[in-house]
Amino acid sequence: MRLARLIPALLVILLILGACSKEEQSNVIKVAISPTIPPMLFEKDGKYTGMDLEIFEGYCKSRACTFKMTAYDWLGMLGAVSSGQADVAFSGISITDKRKEVMDFSNPYFTSTWQLIGLKNRNIKITDLSQLKKYTIAYPTGSVFDDYVKTVLQPKGYYSVEQVKLYPSPAEALIALQNGNVDLVFVDSVMLVNYQKSLNLPVSSSYQVVGFDNLGFAFKKGSKLRDDFNLYLAELGPEKLKEIKGQWAQ
Repeated sequence: MRLARLIPALLVILLILGACSKEEQSNVIKVAISPTIPPMLFEKDGKYTGMDLEIFEGYCKSRACTFKMTAYDWLGMLGAVSSGQADVAFSGISITDKRKEVMDFSNPYFTSTWQLIGLKNRNIKITDLSQLKKYTIAYPTGSVFDDYVKTVLQPKGYYSVEQVKLYPSPAEALIALQNGNVDLVFVDSVMLVNYQKSLNLPVSSSYQVVGFDNLGFAFKKGSKLRDDFNLYLAELGPEKLKEIKGQWAQ
């Protein structure tokens, strides 16, 4: 009888331990990041911080998991998770059909619009997309903006991917903008707000792209960790997520 009473308790313990897959139970979760995407993931005072990290730290605390972060450039981060070198990647990653072919995404946790930004003192304002031909545009290699140029701007003759200047990270594209090497840089709207308020950079919006962008945590294909992370997002609920986002994306 004592054994019969113990079985339900043992099953509960096994379910808790099962929150992380067997692979993640025996090993530290391998996380790939690109820490140049404020406020999602960036470096401050020698430490990594940001909205994405706060969410994932909360997940690991709730599941008694541990993780180790490895920094890459943007394309390297995506390559690490798509190749299985990393269990998960996060740094404000857009969910796209093309990326879904090689990685599994969590449910969206943030929605943002896109901006083309320029230096305030140049006051570049795009009122017609045909004006883009006059300017040099930059963004990180492998970013979602590449798809936008290929599928929207290029077919209409507004801009081609051959004209774009590619950089390893948003930070390097931003430096190129400040140095006068490019005229405009594609960023998420939440990044523009962070540049202006937190970093006090002299940039402003030159054009807001119509539409929106869903962000998610990227997991290696077939990951059980992804499914449990989705459960955690549901446990947080919209109000708590809204509170977290409000702290970082004001």
